Amino acid sequence: MISMRLFGGAAVSAALVLLLGTSSSSQSSDYGPAKVAYEDYIKRPSLQMRSRGRIKLAATQDPRALKILYDSYAKKWDPNDQEHYLIASIAANSFSDEASVPTWKEWREKYPAAQEAWLWYRAMLIEGSNGKEDELYKVATEHKDLFLRAAALEALAQNNSDKLLPFLDTVAEGVKKTKGIDRIVMAETAIRCLQSQAFKLGTEEFRKPAMKLIDLLEDKDTTPRTKLVLARYLRETLGGDKLYINAKPWHWMLLNPGKALPAGEGGKDGRYAEPPKPKFVGLEAAGTRIAYVIDLSDSMMTPFSAKEKEEIKKPPPPRKGPITGGDEPGKQDPQPKEDPKPEEKPKEKDLEDEMPWDKITCRFHVAREYLKLSLRGLTPEQSYCVIVFGTEAKLMNSTKGLVQATPQNVQATIRELDAIKPGAPTTDRKHGTIMGNTNLHGGIHRAFKVRKGGLGKEYEYVDPVGFSDGADTIFILSDGDPTDDDWAIQDKRDPDDQTGDPESRVKHADQPVLRFPGPYGYRYEGTYLPDDVRRLNLFRKCTIKCIGIGEVTAGLLNRIAEASIDGEVKMVGK
Repeated sequence: MISMRLFGGAAVSAALVLLLGTSSSSQSSDYGPAKVAYEDYIKRPSLQMRSRGRIKLAATQDPRALKILYDSYAKKWDPNDQEHYLIASIAANSFSDEASVPTWKEWREKYPAAQEAWLWYRAMLIEGSNGKEDELYKVATEHKDLFLRAAALEALAQNNSDKLLPFLDTVAEGVKKTKGIDRIVMAETAIRCLQSQAFKLGTEEFRKPAMKLIDLLEDKDTTPRTKLVLARYLRETLGGDKLYINAKPWHWMLLNPGKALPAGEGGKDGRYAEPPKPKFVGLEAAGTRIAYVIDLSDSMMTPFSAKEKEEIKKPPPPRKGPITGGDEPGKQDPQPKEDPKPEEKPKEKDLEDEMPWDKITCRFHVAREYLKLSLRGLTPEQSYCVIVFGTEAKLMNSTKGLVQATPQNVQATIRELDAIKPGAPTTDRKHGTIMGNTNLHGGIHRAFKVRKGGLGKEYEYVDPVGFSDGADTIFILSDGDPTDDDWAIQDKRDPDDQTGDPESRVKHADQPVLRFPGPYGYRYEGTYLPDDVRRLNLFRKCTIKCIGIGEVTAGLLNRIAEASIDGEVKMVGK
């Protein structure tokens, strides 16, 4: 597969770059040539070329290559945080055997700070899968850093450790004695670990930690955000169609797996009400701090057909049933809805009939009108921001951070949306222009960085402010695979790089120097973009809902949504 890169502005040439894989069956005899290539690539100015060199070196699977990557991690790079994340992921994709375990352990122990949690997570996944689980349990118990303890638990959950549930019972007991960021991170990590063991639902081993975690819903020191995360995971694990923020219904479902909740067991008190349910293009979430990530690349000017207009109105596929305890471990049974009531017409569907379909002629119009529709459905108890992305990703002027969804603020955002005027067509972009290329990663990255006061700084995934003040729900709408990111820079063209327009994929005459984005601006087979979404959401536990229109790859959006609890994807068009 190939991907195109833009050089300079929207009207000049781009690199059509041949992709490199993230692993290889090559023997160590390839190490010598790969090391020579790496030594040239690592001196290059662009993150893209430096990453190519590392991928090529790692693909040899020679132990000397792992040592070089380990040593490279110690250097100062620009951008230093992203370079570190990529080095760890590139190395982990090629070195996961038992022989690499001592290097991984030495590597992570050299960097014992919270900002290195992604390195620790990738290292401990490999250590745990090679029989070193006891070391992970030691980290989860004894390490002084909160996020590194949580990373150990996440690795144990991902590796489906047999000893996790008894350990989780101890963790849940300890969480009850904590407050603030410690309770937020450990309670939410613990409930994710519990959900990973849902195939043991119905056993006493599962019930013990589950009861303690459910009880946190009634604890005054548990924040509303953590109650929401607990409810999301409990619904995924126990079933039902509601996100109760009280303990009683979850206790009942835990003790009666696979059975419908009887009327009256959910609690009638107003404080037990579900969180608000923002809705966007038919996808419903639950949350109070919503980030909308909207594609305004030039390809969004592509005409939207009558068939697509009908297709976008269709509801998404139904949610899958929960994993329940029974005779067959891991079997999925449908969970009946509790308290059956007459079907109510969703609020957005009512408003959807008022959409100006006769004036909607392109993808941009669709995105704008559905966004306006969703914003009008928010309530003042919610806050929101709108992030738009083309070549650059940025917050809209009316939402320089998460702002309260008052009628005045919503109307200001709608006015700003209505004021967007597309530009004239170009030779390559025949339908018109808006914001250039498709910097999908930049949009998602800002959704995790956004706070009430604006954007946070680097290492946002372990920034305590993000948990109390950041988004809990992310809606993404995009029409194409990424063609740009935040680290694009001019660099020398490789012989296999072709030149062309990244949005239209029109080829141009080759040039010696091109504009290369980093690895998040290409659809690599190893897909570093969803890999980085996993990092961003490793502890934050946001829900991510994706809407794909046009040519965007469903697999890419699925991998992004899968990095969250209750993630969903709705595809429209090809």
